[in-house]
Parts: sequence; structure tokens; C-alpha cells
Amino acid sequence: MEDEPRVSDSCKTKVGFIGLGRMGFALASNLARKGFALRVYDISDVRAKELTGERVTQAKNVAELAGEADVIFMMLPGPKEVLQVALDPDGVFAHARPGATIVDMSTVDIGTVDRLSAVASDRGLSFADAPVGRLAAHADKGQSLFMVGADDSVFSTIHPLLLAMGTTVYHCGSAGDGTRTKLVNNFLVLSYCQLNSEALVLSDALGLDLSGTLDVLLETTASNGQLRDKWPAKVLRGDTSPGFDIVLGHKDLTLACQAAESAGVSVPMGGLARDMFQKAIDDGYAGQDTSALTDYWAKTNMRGSLRLPVGI
Repeated sequence: MEDEPRVSDSCKTKVGFIGLGRMGFALASNLARKGFALRVYDISDVRAKELTGERVTQAKNVAELAGEADVIFMMLPGPKEVLQVALDPDGVFAHARPGATIVDMSTVDIGTVDRLSAVASDRGLSFADAPVGRLAAHADKGQSLFMVGADDSVFSTIHPLLLAMGTTVYHCGSAGDGTRTKLVNNFLVLSYCQLNSEALVLSDALGLDLSGTLDVLLETTASNGQLRDKWPAKVLRGDTSPGFDIVLGHKDLTLACQAAESAGVSVPMGGLARDMFQKAIDDGYAGQDTSALTDYWAKTNMRGSLRLPVGI
């Protein structure tokens, strides 16, 4: 764990935060708890008002927020929303004060992040991409990991703010390299979802005790973070509420596969995982957690939902 920012640092920077979805709300809440004064905006007044308090005020629109902040964070669903919020005439770049720093924490494609970086440079603005690692449950507890693409001076500016939201910050390279790292990370994470689902359905089909199988898998090299941290707490307990929505998982896998194609790299297993996410969405699993892929796979194989015994 890195050193937390000093309280005195929080008085020096005017922070704007756009996008208060499942992850954005948790991240912004951590900033407020650590003493940073925030100006927030979300298309949902409910989310913004829920966060509003002593150190958090709600902007009436993106332009107002951008014109008042030294550092502006964006945490949005995907490329379309990011480009709209950033580049529209009433968007962030058009109204940001000279010298402001724009930080995109969303998971987007390489073309989008490179475009944002270029436009920021043309307008005399600083830019960084800092997509988030770990689960929403980690964000709730201020334990997020950040993959940052930025030059050294910009990284130094945003580093204390990121540490107020999480515990681990990796400087992955120049602007755009945070997103590239996130695509590689999510490619592996989300592909595990299909592998975990197939392994657990196979365990059930072979008549094995699910809790016993998990004990073995989590103590061998078969273990992965998704299986260890999410499956026992989510789908195997009957909780498929979205910490990470299957629709967003499909979006991220698609971005990673597109990045692979543009780089001339073949990723057949990742493409198959993406297709399985699409099949689950088509079967009505949109709005459920990525771990619900196991329920979909069990249903597809006529096994019924897989659940750990009560008390395990």
C-alpha cells in the first residue's frame, strides 16, 4: 500500500467528477471521505444528490463543472459516452480552464483514448487515462488499483487523488498506455469467467461436491482472482446483482479483441469468451453480474443453478 495523500493536499485542488455509476459513485465517495472538495455531475440527479454533502456539491451540467475544476475525472460506461461528454460543444474540453488536467477512468478503445490525448494537447490541457482494476466491492472500501497513462508531471499531479480512491497506482507509460494495459487485464479477467463457469458446471456434472472442488481449485495453480474473490461471494451464493454487468463485460472483451485485431494478434479463446457473453445477454442475463455466466452455462447444459451449501 502506498502512502495516503496528506490532508493538506486536499485543500489545494478543485476536483470535478463526472459519472456516478456503480464504480464512479464509490470512487467519488472515497475522495470526499479523504477530505477532497468535489464538484460532481451525473445524468441521474438521484445519484448526484445521494453523494452531495459537506464537501460535495452538484454541478448543473458538464460545462459548469469543467469551468471550475483543476482536475476533472470521467468515469463513464464506454467510448460513445466518453466522446460525447469530452468533445461535445457543451463538453469538458470546450469549457475546461487553461492548464486543467482531464483524467479518463473509463474503459474505452485505443482510438478513443488516443483521440482524447491529441485533442487535449491541441487545447493546452493535460490528459491522463487511469482505468480501474479490481472489483466494485474493492472500490467501496477504497482498495482500487489504477493503471495510469500520463507524462511524469501529470502523473505527479493526480497521484495523491488516485491514492485517496485506492491503494495501488501503476504508472504504465505515456497517455493511452493505461487503457492499453486495462484492455489486456480485462481480456484475461473476463475470459476467466467462461473458464470458471465451464469448470464448475463440469464439477457438478461429475457428481463432485462444489465446495470441495472450490477448496482444491483455490489451492492450486488453477486459482484466479475471479474464482477466488467473486464466485464464492456472488453467483454461488445466489447473488447475481451487478458488481460488473455482463453487458459491460462483453463491451470490454469486444474492445480487447478489436485491439488484438488492430495489432495483428490472434486471440481465439478471447473471441470465444466474448461470444459466450453475447449468448448470455441474448438469453436475458443483461443487468446481472459477470459471474452469472455460470448460471447461464449451467442452464445451457440443463444442470440448474449452481449454489454452495448454506453455511459454507
